[in-house]
Amino acid sequence: MNIVEKEANEFIEDFFEGPHLNSLANFKSLLTTKLYDFNRDRDKLDFLKILRSGTIFQKEEHLKTCNKPNCQFIPERDAALFAIDQEIDDINKFYTYQPDSVDKFTPEEESNLHSKLNDIVEKLDTLGLGQEIIYDEIESLKNHFDLGKKTWFQLLKGKVIDLTIEKALEETVVKDIYKTLTEGFADIAKQLK
Repeated sequence: MNIVEKEANEFIEDFFEGPHLNSLANFKSLLTTKLYDFNRDRDKLDFLKILRSGTIFQKEEHLKTCNKPNCQFIPERDAALFAIDQEIDDINKFYTYQPDSVDKFTPEEESNLHSKLNDIVEKLDTLGLGQEIIYDEIESLKNHFDLGKKTWFQLLKGKVIDLTIEKALEETVVKDIYKTLTEGFADIAKQLK
């Protein structure tokens, strides 16, 4: 557990303390104050996402056993979730993901993958397997090299799995596409298995 996770897990207990103080204004004030502890937007987002999932978990657990007619537990959690979502949206306006330098594609790697994606489109055309959905998926991959290697290959894996599930391509063709694109990136491909 890293520091951000530890802070989020401890904060969730304090977040809902105090009788009848759990209004939207109170939640926003508490969040704003706590977020000053973090300088990096990535840490703030991680903190908020942990806090959000913890709040949803509390809400779901409470619903299993509560039978009070005017229980304030759920409306309080909903107000907290609203405040959390506003903070996440506010940070996301200005946050741009930057992969670690070792995870960034080099220009040569990008060019090589771009060429491989073009070759795959040509091969699918030759086989008569070209469909607009497949072309759209391949084109979208060309636009996401900024995600970094690991995230890009996770995206690739998700897309090829979707194409298999949707029966847009046969499993053998999808495996061939994945093998072609992961050539030279064996260490990343192993991490994703």
